[in-house]
Amino acid sequence: MHPRRSLSTLQSTMVLSVVVILAACGPGGATGPTAGAATQLPTQAAATEIPPDEVTGSLHVLDWTGYDAEWAWQDFKNTYKNVTVTFDFGDSDADQYGKMKGGSQADIFHPYTGWLQFYVDEGLVAEIDTTKLKNWDKVPDSFKAIGQINGKQYFVPWDWGFTSILYRTDKITTPVDSWGILFDAKYKGHLSMWDDGPAAVTVSSYVHSYDETNITADQLASIKAEWTAQAPLNKAYWVAETDLDQLMASGEVWAAYAWQGAYATLNGGGTPVAYANPKEGRNSWVGVYGIRKDSSNYDLALRFLDSKLGTLTGQNLVTNYFYGVANGDVMSGIADPAQAAAYTNTTTGATPELLKQTFSVDDPSILQKTNFTPNLTAQQRDDWTAMWTEVKASQ
Repeated sequence: MHPRRSLSTLQSTMVLSVVVILAACGPGGATGPTAGAATQLPTQAAATEIPPDEVTGSLHVLDWTGYDAEWAWQDFKNTYKNVTVTFDFGDSDADQYGKMKGGSQADIFHPYTGWLQFYVDEGLVAEIDTTKLKNWDKVPDSFKAIGQINGKQYFVPWDWGFTSILYRTDKITTPVDSWGILFDAKYKGHLSMWDDGPAAVTVSSYVHSYDETNITADQLASIKAEWTAQAPLNKAYWVAETDLDQLMASGEVWAAYAWQGAYATLNGGGTPVAYANPKEGRNSWVGVYGIRKDSSNYDLALRFLDSKLGTLTGQNLVTNYFYGVANGDVMSGIADPAQAAAYTNTTTGATPELLKQTFSVDDPSILQKTNFTPNLTAQQRDDWTAMWTEVKASQ
């Protein structure tokens, strides 16, 4: 491991607090069956042996909608001009996992906390040779731990952020203080939930003080009934964050389950919105990249992941999607007046001040009541996804 570079600004307090808690709750401490797990590093050539302008080939990436935009892999695009990159998309973690388990030939894939152990257990992911990553020393150790399973580095962390209730302050004038608003009949036709079963279980567990890691059969039945009753109140189940942005901007939706990127995008665009600090606590998540175990492009995939941690790509993520990035230097740069131009985006409305607000830099107490996404078991994953399918089918 390379030594962690310290983050010396107020932003560092927020970032390091986030990752320390995530490391304690996330997959780094997970245990489970290891049958089929990769045990040896691939032996392809090192990612630094061939000059970038001589590198050729192609990569296929399984990602989320929007991450095919060149800004999301700008360092790689600028450096490896003779490499072709193509994308496929998954609409949810369950969808991405299903595609990988079903034989997707994607060289690289992009899951989120809660789902990492499955890829190791199924032997779907290669171990990462971090000595080939030039930007690895810019990643705090606690972030590195998020991508470690059974003591080995299987994933490279990249994006992170909050989940909470986003609401229109011109439509809902009383500050929202609970996830329970998603079930409030007073807002019928103006609510929106993310189209994801595990997320629905998470929300209900917060509202009813259930142990999210140990949902009983009776509790799951109650959750199913709760979301079935909620369906007529729901304007739409959003999939891509851009869909939610449009629903909120148009005024069709007044309150929604949302990532902090939607708050910043709408705020920057002039829509009157607020991002709640629910009494039950916010949720937090981290996205990572893995390399398919049997990929014939391991060396090229390493180059892609290293470039994902590059400065320009990280700044683009922060200013386009308002998500945090695992490159600590990029995050600390938000509070550096000399770098203000790099954190200003006239298209999205990003400014250093808006970014500080988005990441709650000035209110670290929020982290004390933030709920961090735990690992799911395979049974939970299947049961919760099946529950959500039944909820939507009942409409």
